[in-house]
Amino acid sequence: MVRKYSYAKDKDKFLSKHFQVKEFRSYNDTTNKLTTDEILIDDNLILMLEKLYDKLDNLYAIKSIVITSGYRNKEFELSLANGVLNSQHMQGKAVDIIVNKKSGGVVDSKLVCVVSEEFLNGIGYGKSYTHVDVRDNKSYFDETNSKTNIDSFESYFNINSGNTTYKYKVGDKVIINGIYVSSDSLDRLTPKITNGIITNIKKGAKNPYLLNGGNIGWANDSVIVNNNIYLSNKTYLGSSIVDALKEINVDSSFEYRKKLASLNGIKNYSGSSLENLELLKLLKEAKLIKA
Repeated sequence: MVRKYSYAKDKDKFLSKHFQVKEFRSYNDTTNKLTTDEILIDDNLILMLEKLYDKLDNLYAIKSIVITSGYRNKEFELSLANGVLNSQHMQGKAVDIIVNKKSGGVVDSKLVCVVSEEFLNGIGYGKSYTHVDVRDNKSYFDETNSKTNIDSFESYFNINSGNTTYKYKVGDKVIINGIYVSSDSLDRLTPKITNGIITNIKKGAKNPYLLNGGNIGWANDSVIVNNNIYLSNKTYLGSSIVDALKEINVDSSFEYRKKLASLNGIKNYSGSSLENLELLKLLKEAKLIKA
C-alpha cells in the first residue's frame, strides 16, 4: 500500500528500525530545497529495504543505507535530464541508495545490485549509487550506459555476492594448501603463498575463488584448509605478544610465534620487537590467523 506523508508533520516518524519519513523527501540538490511537502512511500519498499539492510549487514557489516533520492513529485521528476513520466520514484516505490560500511567506505554498487536480486524486481546500477524499486515486473538496468534487460547482475559484472551457492565470500581471508593457475584448471599446484584474500568469485567455475586479484591464483573449497580462523585478545592492555597469548591459553613459544608470523605475512620471523608488535596488533584486532 502506498501511503501519503507530510514532511512538515511526519518527517521524524520512524517507518521501520532504520528508516524515517524525512529520508524519502522530494529534494532538489541543485536548489537545496524541497520540491513538495508531500511524500509518497510504498509499505513494501520499506519492508524490502529492511530485508536488504539485514542481508548487507550480514555480508559486509554496514553502518547505514543512505537514501540519496526518494519520492519525486511530477514537476521535479520531469525537470531531470533522465526524468520519466510516472516513474517508480513518482509512485513512491523507488529510492537511490548508498551503503556505508562500519569500517569506513561504501559497499560497491555492483555488490549491492547482486545482493538486491534476492529481494527486488527493480534494480539499477549507478556506479556511485544503486537504484532499487518494488515494481511488479523484473527490470534490471545499467544507468551508466543506458543498458536495459539485464538478466543477472552476477553474470553482467562477472561477480558473485558469495552468499548463495558458495561456502566463502569476497573479502574472506583464507589459508590454502593448493592452488590453480586458472578458474577451470584441473592441475593442482603447491602454492608459494599459503594465505590470501578472496577478491572475486566466478560463478560456475571449477575453481571459483580468485585470490589477491590473481597474484596467487584460483582456489576451490578442497584447497582451503580454514577460513577466518583468528586468535583474539581485544582486552589485553600490555605490550607483550607472549603475555597476550598466555592470557588466552595459546602457545607463546618462539616456534609457534614463527608459524603465526609466516601465516600472517611476516617473513623470516626473528622475534624482533617490531615483529612482535605487529603480531600483537593483529591479535588485539582479532585478525591474527591461527596456526
